[in-house]
Amino acid sequence: MIANKWKAATEVKVVCALLLGLAVAYLAMAGVLMFAPYSSARTFLLPGTSLVLGALVVAGLVLKMSSARFAGFAVSFLFGLLHALSMLAAELFWVKIVSGILFAGYIYAAVLLNSMPVKRHLLGATNDA
Repeated sequence: MIANKWKAATEVKVVCALLLGLAVAYLAMAGVLMFAPYSSARTFLLPGTSLVLGALVVAGLVLKMSSARFAGFAVSFLFGLLHALSMLAAELFWVKIVSGILFAGYIYAAVLLNSMPVKRHLLGATNDA
């Protein structure tokens, strides 16, 4: 039996992919930083949190919960701000580059959450909304 495809706008699928993909990339960066001296398991605390919160928002988007959009804004801006500050404070150049890319990804996810296809997906909004 072939599974039914998830019928949603491309913007909704891109937001879901961004929220999960950015968190996985953040986990990968933390995994590399684990090889640094004096690192501990606490290095994975924020990346793990971003993965859990991103997965909750994605689940809400898939289930068409209207509150998932506002939770997505909160998660996107919270981790966008975190990566902006990390980009400014990091000593390693590659951490600055990765944080800048993750910052841009989270802000783009927030912009897509405010697009009309996402509103139509969650709220059934018309073009007038």
